[in-house]
Amino acid sequence: MKKVLTIVLILILSLVGVSNMQAQTRKIIYLQNYDNAPYHFGFLLGVNYMTYNVTLQDNYQSIDRPATQLPQNYRPSNPLDHTYRIVGIEPLSNWRNMGFSVGVIGDKRLGDYFNLRLIPTLSIGPHRNIVYRYYLDDNDKDIKTVESEDINSNFVEFPIQVKYRSKRYNNIAAYLIAGVNPRFYLSRKKHQMNNDEPALLQTNRGDLALDLGAGFDIYNQWFKMGIEIKMSFGLFNVLKTDEVSMSSLYNAPFKEVKNKQIQVSLTFE
Repeated sequence: MKKVLTIVLILILSLVGVSNMQAQTRKIIYLQNYDNAPYHFGFLLGVNYMTYNVTLQDNYQSIDRPATQLPQNYRPSNPLDHTYRIVGIEPLSNWRNMGFSVGVIGDKRLGDYFNLRLIPTLSIGPHRNIVYRYYLDDNDKDIKTVESEDINSNFVEFPIQVKYRSKRYNNIAAYLIAGVNPRFYLSRKKHQMNNDEPALLQTNRGDLALDLGAGFDIYNQWFKMGIEIKMSFGLFNVLKTDEVSMSSLYNAPFKEVKNKQIQVSLTFE
């Protein structure tokens, strides 16, 4: 998060510097009638980072669970005679493992400063992992760890946004966006092991997110370029709660799992 905010701050300061230079010199105003057109089209290129907002079961660390929930490679020789307790859960985050997004922009003018936008997008998300720490039985305090397999996060999304643009200053205008974002995850492999045993956190394929963001439009001689940062907050609990999913180590300690995403994009229209 700090790295992204640093990048955004640098971009904002750079744009402020450009604006100050424009104030000191007479500038050529490009694409003067661009925003009066009823429709615009373009494309989006972005980088994204995804994580989870999780709510854990009440007193999850004090619940004795059957050892049959453990992955087969981690079970004791006679799992029916043993229990385990989860003592810690740590989602692994790695900023070097970021994803990217490619989208097509359809823009409808609603007024002098408002636009309606539909941006069908293909996002290739980073792999996500979760580390679980547990111990077997009450008399064994030797903490063991299990790391889930990679949780693949490739999805198509259809953001519907309202864009509010400030009054244009020379060749720059600031804007805010807000909207809803239906998304559908692709190739969410169940990663089954023996006996249909999940090897990672099991979630639903569909989701709906709330999008909030801000950016700058920069007009030049041939097209308009935007620099944008957007946060997406999943509105629904995507955790699978069927018997098979909840009878595994990976889903058992969770009450709710919601997606969260930050994306930095360049738009060209």
